[in-house]
Amino acid sequence: MLIGFKLKVMGKNLEGKVIDETKSTLLLETESGIKRVIKDGNRFIVHMNKKEIKVNGNDVNMRPWEYAL
Repeated sequence: MLIGFKLKVMGKNLEGKVIDETKSTLLLETESGIKRVIKDGNRFIVHMNKKEIKVNGNDVNMRPWEYAL
């Protein structure tokens, strides 16, 4: 589950805190407002426990409880 973690969308100028997650999207709270990002086809850098973890959106394109990071 990515809710609560800081996330950056690779290749795009978009980053923020994940405030909600569905099967195929992430809802980010950014400096410029709330943005919805599609998981499929995107790559992310997730900041967890002072580490940066690269995540392929296709690998987490499912309900949050169906995967484990």
